Amino acid sequence: MKNEDYTGKNYPFNWLYTLSRLGVNQEKEDDVVRRIVFSNVVYITLPIVYFFFMVIDYQSFLQPIENLRFDQFVVPIIILICGFNLWLNKLQFTTLSKLIFITVWPFLLQLIPIKLLQSPPDYFIALPMGMIFHSMLIQLMFSHKREPVLYWGSLLFNFATLIFATNILLYYNHPSQLNLSELLTNEYYRLDGILYWLLFNLTTFYIIQIIESYIVKMNHSKELIEEQKEDLNLLNQNLEKLVEERTSELMLQNEKLKNYAHYNSHVLKAPFCRIQGLLYLQSLTDKTESDNEEIESRLRESVKELDETIREIQQIVRANVP
Repeated sequence: MKNEDYTGKNYPFNWLYTLSRLGVNQEKEDDVVRRIVFSNVVYITLPIVYFFFMVIDYQSFLQPIENLRFDQFVVPIIILICGFNLWLNKLQFTTLSKLIFITVWPFLLQLIPIKLLQSPPDYFIALPMGMIFHSMLIQLMFSHKREPVLYWGSLLFNFATLIFATNILLYYNHPSQLNLSELLTNEYYRLDGILYWLLFNLTTFYIIQIIESYIVKMNHSKELIEEQKEDLNLLNQNLEKLVEERTSELMLQNEKLKNYAHYNSHVLKAPFCRIQGLLYLQSLTDKTESDNEEIESRLRESVKELDETIREIQQIVRANVP
């Protein structure tokens, strides 16, 4: 759905909005479509974060290649993977892009470096924190309603990795770092990881559900508004048609009333005036017998004409009565 606030020419970050909509070709948004948008947001923000990380830790990345650690190589690789996944979303391979990222991310950034580098000290914190963040990414990228297998399967793998994080770290721990095994074998190390995993994931799940409910309500409201607009347009069309019909009727009635006025002012007045004149002549005393006969004859003609005129007027009046 096109949003004028974000796609307008005056919006300074229009290109970011365009990137976030890659792979979205549906007018009506649903859970899966919104997860595509969320995944695009992840693919955009993570390279920015890792770029700043490389700038902050630039001395480590300016070393000769042979001195670089595996996890330092991974940072630019993850940036490339994010760009590749944006391209996959653009080609509508949205599920494939999410599977690649959710699968590759913990292996490249967590599990493989631990094995190759023999559990470096920073990974004692990075592994549980990374798996917690990874679980939040799963919730952002997959819908538990529309993609239950991908959603719960990925979360189960994530939670299992967190549970066995201490075993993984101890298994690959270098002998020179055995003093750290005391921390890893402490029961609260694992319990704290589980506690924060639950806290972050339950909070994320609840927030996403609230956002989803608001989006559904807004979409429903938009649909109602569109339906009301259609009803109003139809009503306006009917109103215009009704106004035209009523205008035509009024014009016709007005024409009939003009005819009535013509009859009243001219046709009716003529015989009436003649009758008045003939009656006046009849009242005179100095008239002959032939004059009286002619006056009576003219009176009968005028009365007949007046009667016919009155009948015509009655027909006009009846025609104007609704």
